[in-house]
Amino acid sequence: MAKAYEIIAHMDKMAPPFLAEDWDNVGLLVGSKEKEVKSVLLSLDVTSKVVDEAISKNVDMIIAHHPVIFKGLKNVRDDNAQSKLVYRLIRNNINVFAAHTNFDVATENINRRLAKMLNLVNVQNLSVYKTEKLYKIAVFVPRDNADEVRSVMCNAGAGWIGNYKECTFSTNGTGTFMPLEGTNPYIGSQGNLERVNETKVETIVPEYLLKGVVDDMLKVHPYEEVAYDIYPLANEGFQYGLGNVGELIDTYRFNDFLDYLKSAFDLQSLRYTENPPVSVKKVAIFCGSFDEDYIAAVKRHNPDILVTGDIKHHIAIDLIENGICAVDCGHYGTEKVVIGMFKEMLCDKFRDVDFIESQNSDNPIITI
Repeated sequence: MAKAYEIIAHMDKMAPPFLAEDWDNVGLLVGSKEKEVKSVLLSLDVTSKVVDEAISKNVDMIIAHHPVIFKGLKNVRDDNAQSKLVYRLIRNNINVFAAHTNFDVATENINRRLAKMLNLVNVQNLSVYKTEKLYKIAVFVPRDNADEVRSVMCNAGAGWIGNYKECTFSTNGTGTFMPLEGTNPYIGSQGNLERVNETKVETIVPEYLLKGVVDDMLKVHPYEEVAYDIYPLANEGFQYGLGNVGELIDTYRFNDFLDYLKSAFDLQSLRYTENPPVSVKKVAIFCGSFDEDYIAAVKRHNPDILVTGDIKHHIAIDLIENGICAVDCGHYGTEKVVIGMFKEMLCDKFRDVDFIESQNSDNPIITI
């Protein structure tokens, strides 16, 4: 069993909410953060079938990729298709959490998983969506407490440089201060100038973790008033990308690649635009709906093929006019992997919670 806020905090760590598009609606959409959670239903969408399943299985929470609330609701009634699901969820005390476009660009995202399923190598971002802002935090602490403060800050997410963690720098020196009336000093006494052997602990922190690192540092720091500095850095942090591009281990003839793709993604059918390549080696991947805003990014990388979903008529024409052949696997076909990804992210962390893969997270499009 876990509190909902503990599960939410872990999901937010894996897919930070600040990565979501402005138009998106992510996070806890229905329910209470304080709710005790024994079981969670994992799904791509929150449909009436999924809600029926959640009620029948008596789950406490649904975690979905697509938000159950996209736009503002004018009412929450059981005779309104737009709000009926929310009404039923509230009546049955079921939380709903969504990780959508923030999960599309997180460190471990859907496109990365699709690239692994195709065994792509030399994988890189198709386009840069956001670049992490970095800060330097320097805190002055009595020498005997430096290791504890350093450890707490790193555990809160500070100190990462590339694939290295707990990266800090320490400088020893002498700190001075005079406690005045009304203070309760950890060291020294009111009215006397104190000199203390202190260590300055410096480390790097991404913007979205900065507040948490500072809060945790303040909790363990022994001083009543803590001296610390925060500096914005010109260094570029992690680059979050939309879409990926990489190379197949082998070169495939076009029709053979389609067979390989169907097998890798477990698809029954595909669509593709005209002028297919003779052979396929370099592949761009963009899960979900493909937007014309990313045609320029595809052209820059010049892949042999674009693998995506939900290609609209006018976008298909734009792709053709730009000399890009695209394979449409469908929105569901490129995002159904999210259910298993959620389960992998959560099972080891919350071993007392039952995570259930929905049996009703179906493709809404039937192809004959």
